[in-house]
Amino acid sequence: MNLSLDNKKLKELMKDFYTLTGIKMVLFDSDYHEILSYPPGHCAFCAIMHGNPVTQKHCIECNQNSFEYCRRNSELTVYECHAGLIEATAPLKDNGIIIGYVMFGQITDVANREELVTKLENVCKKYQIYQPGYEEAFSKIKYKSREQILAAAQILEACTFYVLLKEMIYLEKEQFLHKLNQYIMRHLSEDITVKDLCDAFKVSRSRLYEAAKQYLGVGIAEYIKQKRIEEAKEFLKNSSDPITEISEKAGFSDYNYFCRVFKKMVGMPAKKYRKIYQQDVTD
Repeated sequence: MNLSLDNKKLKELMKDFYTLTGIKMVLFDSDYHEILSYPPGHCAFCAIMHGNPVTQKHCIECNQNSFEYCRRNSELTVYECHAGLIEATAPLKDNGIIIGYVMFGQITDVANREELVTKLENVCKKYQIYQPGYEEAFSKIKYKSREQILAAAQILEACTFYVLLKEMIYLEKEQFLHKLNQYIMRHLSEDITVKDLCDAFKVSRSRLYEAAKQYLGVGIAEYIKQKRIEEAKEFLKNSSDPITEISEKAGFSDYNYFCRVFKKMVGMPAKKYRKIYQQDVTD
């Protein structure tokens, strides 16, 4: 989903988080695209990981797995990434709808530096990318105790509520409607399911229903039906196609059902609607 951002305030908050914790914070949208981070760029070790196509793919998959966990469980997660570093991800929820994710990472909970170097050497050797000199990159990874990591994760989660409270990031009604309407129009003649919409919006069924309640005022199925009837009206106005064909174009596989719905919503049969409109145009 598209987001509206107050970049200045978000950067200030990320900088404050980094000043307090010494940990990088990153913001992603609901489609898993990185939007903003502080500090920008990767630490030396993660730059190595992202600089190789194979390990970069694993980094992306690891991030996506954490986002999927947040989406399914609607809660913070702290975990070890594929490269052996510690990360945390928290969902950004606007009125119960997940509109993005905040993450921190590129730190370690291994206090013994020799043990850490050995661990990361083995990771690089596993992916067959180890080169002499990587030890310097390993040594620059910041250590945080488990207690510090969990405390930082709680602060990260608190930040998600704060940025929404201060309207640093939000999903506008118009943006939601625009994306929903675009999807409906692209698939007008097809059977549109709630699952299809959940996949398109990267949200759960319950979150989609909540968005519909907040932004549409009616249920998803009813809204789709309304859009289909609106398009059927346009077809009736601007074409001479048989009404049976128009009903199919508007996404109604059952002509009799289309006739009942059209009459109920418009207040007259489709045939009469076309006749009245065309008469108005000729007059």
